[in-house]
Amino acid sequence: MVVVLKVRQYGAFGVYRPDGEPIQLGAKHQALMALMITAEEGIRTRAFLEHTLWSFAQPEQAKASLRTALSTLRKHIGPSASAALRANRERVTLDLSMIEVEQDTSRGEFMEGFELPHEHAFADWLSEMRSQSANTATSVQEQPWAPRDRSRVILDELLPSIAVLPFAQRSPGGASAPLGAILSEELSRQLSRSQAFSVTSYMASRQFSIEEVRPAEVSSIAGVSYLVSGSVFVSGHDFISQIDLHDAHREKVIWSREFRGSLSDLLMGQSGSLRDATSQIGQTVVGEAVRLVSFRPLSNLANHTLLMAAIVMMQSKHHDQFEKSNEILDTLMEREMHHPVVLTWAGIWQVMRVQKGLSDDRRKSTLMAENLANAALAQDPAFSLAHTLKGMIASYLTFDFDNAQYSYDKALQDNPNEALALLLKGATRAMQNRPDEGVLLTEAARKLTPLGPQRYYFDSLAASVSLAARDYNRAIELADQSLQENDSYPSTLRTKAIALQMSGRAQEARDVVECLMKVTPDFSLSRYMQEHAAAFTPSGPDWASALREAGVPE
Repeated sequence: MVVVLKVRQYGAFGVYRPDGEPIQLGAKHQALMALMITAEEGIRTRAFLEHTLWSFAQPEQAKASLRTALSTLRKHIGPSASAALRANRERVTLDLSMIEVEQDTSRGEFMEGFELPHEHAFADWLSEMRSQSANTATSVQEQPWAPRDRSRVILDELLPSIAVLPFAQRSPGGASAPLGAILSEELSRQLSRSQAFSVTSYMASRQFSIEEVRPAEVSSIAGVSYLVSGSVFVSGHDFISQIDLHDAHREKVIWSREFRGSLSDLLMGQSGSLRDATSQIGQTVVGEAVRLVSFRPLSNLANHTLLMAAIVMMQSKHHDQFEKSNEILDTLMEREMHHPVVLTWAGIWQVMRVQKGLSDDRRKSTLMAENLANAALAQDPAFSLAHTLKGMIASYLTFDFDNAQYSYDKALQDNPNEALALLLKGATRAMQNRPDEGVLLTEAARKLTPLGPQRYYFDSLAASVSLAARDYNRAIELADQSLQENDSYPSTLRTKAIALQMSGRAQEARDVVECLMKVTPDFSLSRYMQEHAAAFTPSGPDWASALREAGVPE
C-alpha cells in the first residue's frame, strides 16, 4: 500500500507528506489526527470525536464542527491523502495502512507540549495516552472536592465562546483607517469584562478578513460559537457602528443593529454604546439558553447553555423558575462536580434562597453555601466569584461585615472587574456607616455588564446604598428601575417604602407596604430585625421605625 502521510506522535507532534514536507495544521486538526491514528483499526465513532473535541458545544453544533473540521483537514492534507480518510453518518475511518506512524519514544513523551485549551475530555484522553506510553498508568481515584490543575482561566470552560472580527471603516478613510480596529478591539475588551463569554483575543481575530472569511471557518479554527462583525462610519464627533451577531456554526445572522457613540469616549475606553452592544449580545445568548432549557432535556444541552440559563432563572420573580435553576445546577454538578464555577453558583443559589424567603432552615442553607464556597476555593484559591460568595454569606447570612469586606477585597484583587464583588462591597460599606464610598462602588458596579444577578438586583442594592446615604430621591429612582424588571422583589419594596416614608410621602409608602405584604405575607418588624442585614446597620432602627409607620406589623 502506498504511504500518503507520515505522522510523528512522540516529541513534537507533526503530520508530513511522504517526502517529509510538514503540513501546517491547527490544534483541533492535530488533535483529530492523533485520535484517528491511535484508534483500533483507525475507526472512531462520530459521537466519540464530537464529545472529545467539542464537549461544551450543543450536540448539533458539535456535529457541524466535526463536519467542518473533516472538510478543512482534507483540504490541508490534499486529494491523495484524503482517500485514506472516510466518513459516514456514524463513523470516521482512517486507513492506517496508508499512514506511516513514527514510534520512536526517545524523541519525548506522546504529543509533547501539546494541549487543547478548554477541552477536558481530550485532556483526559491525552493524559491517559501519555501514561500508557510511559508505562506508568495508574488508577488513581479522585476524591470529592479534590483540587485540579486550574492554571488557565477557569471560566472559559463553562462560557459560550465568541470572537470579534475586525470592523471595516466605511468612511472616511476606508479599510486602511484605524477606527475599525480600535472599535473591534474595544468591543472584545468589553465582552471580556462582562464575564459572560470566553472571548477569543482580538490579536488572534485579526488573522481573519471579514471580506473573505466564512463564519464556519472561524468557528473551526478559533473554536467559537458566536461571531461579531460590522462596519463603522464617522459622523462629526460621533461614530456609527453597524454590528452583526452571528451563530458561527449555523452561519446565520442572529441580529443586525446600529449603535451610535462619542469618538472621544471610544478612544478613552469609556463607550456607553459599546456597553449597550455588549449587554444586548449577552441578553441574546442568555435568552437562547433559557429558551432551550424550556423544551429540551437538560442532558442534551451544552454546559454553557445550562450555566447561563441557571444564572438567569435564579433571578426570576417566579418561584418555579427559581426551583428550575436548582435542577439545572444539579445537572451541571453531576457533570462538573469539581468545577469552581458550578460550585460557586450553587452556593449563590443557597444565599438567594434565604434572601427570597424560600429557605425553611436558614442555618442549613448557610452551612451548605459555606461548604460550596470552600469547595470552590479548594479548586482555585484565587477564584474571584467564590470569594464574592464568601462575602455574600458574611453580609447577608451571618452579618459579619468585617469578614465580608475582607472577602470582597480578595475577590477584587483577583479580578478588579468582578461586578458582583464591587456591588456587594459597596453595600457592605454602607452597612459599615460609609455610605458615600458605597455609592461610588455600587455605581461602578452598575456600569459593568454582570454575569451574575440581573440588573434589577444591582439597582435594588444600589437603591439601599442611596437610602443609607439619605439620598431618598435617588433611592426611589433606583428602586423604581429595579421594580420595572422584577415588581415583586421584597428587598426593593422594603427600600422604596422606607425611602418614601422618610421623605414625607407616607401614603405612597403605605401603598408599597401593601404590595410588600402581598409578596411576603408573613413579613414583620421582628422578622426584619432578626433576619435582614440592613437591620444591623447604624440606620437599622430608623428604617424599622419607618416600616412600622408605613404599616408593617410588629
